Amino acid sequence: MVFGWRSFELYPPQVRVAGAIPIQVPLTDHTFDLYAMLATVTDRTRLIFVCNPNNPTSTVVGPDALARFVEAVPAHILIAIDEAYVEYIRDGMRPDSLGLVRAHNNVVVLRTFSKAYGLAGLRIGYAIGHPDVITALDKVYVPFTVSSIGQAAAIASLDAADELLARTDTVVAERARVSAELRAAGFTLPPSQANFVWLPLGSRTQDFVEQAADARIVVRPYGTDGVRVTVAAPEENDAFLRFARRWRSDQ
Repeated sequence: MVFGWRSFELYPPQVRVAGAIPIQVPLTDHTFDLYAMLATVTDRTRLIFVCNPNNPTSTVVGPDALARFVEAVPAHILIAIDEAYVEYIRDGMRPDSLGLVRAHNNVVVLRTFSKAYGLAGLRIGYAIGHPDVITALDKVYVPFTVSSIGQAAAIASLDAADELLARTDTVVAERARVSAELRAAGFTLPPSQANFVWLPLGSRTQDFVEQAADARIVVRPYGTDGVRVTVAAPEENDAFLRFARRWRSDQ
């Protein structure tokens, strides 16, 4: 299985549990390097994961680049497009992933109700793909993982999709504000298309995390790569920005 790295942290262990070999391709500018991923494909490759937007780096592969990549991948290799944060994509960067599913039998799109729909505790999502792919999934998925309550909540969320997704506009506006103020304070960060921002702090990651905790600010560290910071309510974002400016001025 081929995927960019750093990405969703469960990819490597899940691949190993399945008895497969994870091929982790380094990101370029915090984004999936599709050309490098394509170069790693061999006759043993069976699955490619594209996390789009990528978690935790917040970046997105644009529509044209993704379409060219899908065209270039051999048709017998399954391409899974993980769109957990797709509702937060703006600026014309949202790929037509469902169009790719219709045009290519080897593309499957994965989505969740845990993020924009706010149903994280119910653990419910869905896959969209060719009937043969979905039939294969039916044979191996863990049964009884979705409760009747979860199903009812998901259906209700779809019925209220316009109202729920309108809330993403508020998050996107705060995302732009937080990103701009962090850059003004001297931080370097990639353009976010998710509901979080990525600070590639390198060796300074642990110090940032510890000082943030002392200031009652919780961020998500990823080794010595950096931290993921959720875009929250304006007052919570303000508290984080005050800390971030103070930390930066001490460096």
